[in-house]
Amino acid sequence: MRAIEQRPGIWRLSLEQIEATVADHLGNGRVRGNQSAPCLSRQVSMYVAKNVVGWSTTKIGRFYNGRHHTTVLHAVQKIERLRQTDESLDTLIEVITAEISPGTEGCFTERLQPRWTTALISAVADRVLREIRRLATEGKLEGSLAQKEGRLR
Repeated sequence: MRAIEQRPGIWRLSLEQIEATVADHLGNGRVRGNQSAPCLSRQVSMYVAKNVVGWSTTKIGRFYNGRHHTTVLHAVQKIERLRQTDESLDTLIEVITAEISPGTEGCFTERLQPRWTTALISAVADRVLREIRRLATEGKLEGSLAQKEGRLR
């Protein structure tokens, strides 16, 4: 068995551990097909495996049902772009990174900075409110939320 080469500051986690941690937040990404929820989970896992832990794109692709290394590169680039525009995704990746980093032993709350929690809650709340307003504008919102949204305008 070969010794695992580690770059300075990088710890080696198994791809299974990374997938399990991301799946706790976004759902299982190791499924066939291109449905949006598993696809995002898989792309975030690929991003974390490549950029945070340092796995090769070939090994990551093999782990995810034999996907080509260029698929992994596409996923990494897509998540990098999304992190620049989507605060909630950026914060989520920071939470996942804190959760899997050494010294946390499966519990990210010890290393999680209070501003991350607040930022994540604020980003999710903003996203939910935008979606509610969009649905109300399109007339697709029903029930008590539609009535409340009508009063808020």
